[in-house]
Amino acid sequence: MSRLIDSWAIVHIDDSYNASVLGSRGTKLHWFGGRHDAINFIYDEYLAILADTGEMEDELIFAAKKRFKVLQEQTFSDAEWIENVNELTIDLRHIIWFGSIAEMAELDNNFARNVRRVYWEEFGELDEDDPEAFVPEEDRLDLSEALVEYLRRGEV
Repeated sequence: MSRLIDSWAIVHIDDSYNASVLGSRGTKLHWFGGRHDAINFIYDEYLAILADTGEMEDELIFAAKKRFKVLQEQTFSDAEWIENVNELTIDLRHIIWFGSIAEMAELDNNFARNVRRVYWEEFGELDEDDPEAFVPEEDRLDLSEALVEYLRRGEV
């Protein structure tokens, strides 16, 4: 899909094998047109990936989908919901980013700051005093490219 400034991304990492085998630890990036599409991905494709990794049977997949939905209904934020999903998927996969490019441009967490650092190194004018500065709206397409570059480097 073409990336727009309001695109959403999901980044998840395979925890089912030794991280030293592959530098990227089986990192996957998926782009979405919005939050709704990203949530549907979690309930369908992401759950299918988990099922394949964990060799889950159909009734367990169904139960996991119900549990994911209950968790979403019981939480007040996407971050809290994803944290709870990750607790259920220990030793299989975990989601390290679930959100929009706009959030990545401004959010104060390690992952977003690391992507912004790559953005300023590769696409902007790096300010040594603030190498993780917020990215202005007009530059957010380049921020999505910085995300790809950050994952390519295998520093996750």
